[in-house]
Amino acid sequence: MSQQGMPNTVELFESAAKESRRILAGVKEEQLGDSTPCSEWDVKALLSHMIDGANYGVSALSGAEPAKSDGSLQAYDAATSRLIELAKAPGNMERKIQFGAGEMTGGEAMAILFMDNFVHGWDLAKATNQDTRLDSRLTETVHTMFAPQMDMLRQSDRFGPEVKVPDDSNTQVKMLGMMGRRA
Repeated sequence: MSQQGMPNTVELFESAAKESRRILAGVKEEQLGDSTPCSEWDVKALLSHMIDGANYGVSALSGAEPAKSDGSLQAYDAATSRLIELAKAPGNMERKIQFGAGEMTGGEAMAILFMDNFVHGWDLAKATNQDTRLDSRLTETVHTMFAPQMDMLRQSDRFGPEVKVPDDSNTQVKMLGMMGRRA
């Protein structure tokens, strides 16, 4: 992913975090053990993954050890707020950091965190019987940014196989299919 021509990934993450927070706030305690579209995680584990992702971003940008999450809405708020604060600090989006299996710019890492948070927000909404309609601008952005890279990303075993959808599907259905999900 090149920095040139890349949308403002901090603003994208911030928008996705607001949308996902709305969904997290709708999770009921009795749903924590329910299954999700991510077969390896129940609702509680998915919540923890979303928080841990933001904490991992905080760690990558700050050099601090990643915080451990209790899976609460407060932990999500703290992690995403701290990540956004660090991402907005001068120079952090341009500098190289260790993220995942390699080195990339802070902006590239934020693009991944944006996509991860946004798509898992849908997973959480689906698992907890909430409204699964996503922000169309963010959906289009995820689809546009990540479609060219999906073959490479699938090799990491972090993405399931593509779900084929009709060519005339809307962008949300296409994006979800690209991410291995059935709308």
